[in-house]
Amino acid sequence: MDPSNNQPSKEHNNEDNRTFGDDPWRAMGLVGAVGVDLAVCLWLGYWLGTKADHAGGTDYYSIIGLIAGLIVGVVTVIFLIRTFSGGKAK
Repeated sequence: MDPSNNQPSKEHNNEDNRTFGDDPWRAMGLVGAVGVDLAVCLWLGYWLGTKADHAGGTDYYSIIGLIAGLIVGVVTVIFLIRTFSGGKAK
């Protein structure tokens, strides 16, 4: 901080130091990507489960596929948030 006028100094105002609170477009992009990722994973799991139901004559693979899609979606969302926030995805 500059003691003469109590304003933050401009020298530390770098694009690399920005957070999601500073850039609404970046935050909106993350929210959209999370929603699309979860929707695609859930739909793909349900679709594959329905195909397995038709092939095997069962009624429960669609639910199993939906749960598997949810698990895969949550894991990919964790990696997506780590990537957007600048952390390392392990």
